[in-house]
Amino acid sequence: MDEQKEQLLKLLEAVGKKLIAAERTLADLDSPIGDGDCGASLKKGWQLILDRLPSLNNQTLGGILNQVAMAIISAVGGVSGAIYGTAFMRAGKKIGTRDRLTLKEVHEVLNVALEGIKERGEGTRVGDKTLVDALEPALQTFGQAVSEGDLVETVLEKALGAARNGSDTTIPLVARKGRASYLGERSAGHRDAGSYVICLMFEAAYDLYRRKEISA
Repeated sequence: MDEQKEQLLKLLEAVGKKLIAAERTLADLDSPIGDGDCGASLKKGWQLILDRLPSLNNQTLGGILNQVAMAIISAVGGVSGAIYGTAFMRAGKKIGTRDRLTLKEVHEVLNVALEGIKERGEGTRVGDKTLVDALEPALQTFGQAVSEGDLVETVLEKALGAARNGSDTTIPLVARKGRASYLGERSAGHRDAGSYVICLMFEAAYDLYRRKEISA
């Protein structure tokens, strides 16, 4: 199996396990300002992905991400399924038939995923109290670290820090998107669960590189 394909499958496995383990935490974050099913929905979607990973060895990098997108859309459903599914689908399309990516190209792929999320959210932007508040600064930091020539582990560490800071900023915000926006001022004082999901994803990636389970 190609090295980067093996790394992608390991990364998806780590992300899935991390999100499934965080089911209760995500539910607790989502309950005050959402419908409380964030953890359960993501667990359902990522369990399906984990079940399918062994059968994706013959797929291209882009094909693997397309399969992840379809699993999320079918299992998670609703707005969340569409948002996360769009991100993975756009990423898979951006990769196309390439079988190897530079770190700069990885950043380009992630930015395409971000733009898909913003479009699916009908113009979601930083400050709306969504996952974008964590993802956009994380990717900006990711890109800057790449341009400075940092190693993958350092790039991910810096991106994770930016994601966590971005998630922290959602706590005092009044939601302008999603179910939380229906609460108006009452949505302030709570962390957006989606922003925490982004933190968990970057944490899973950073931990893999830190433990040298995958390499650049």
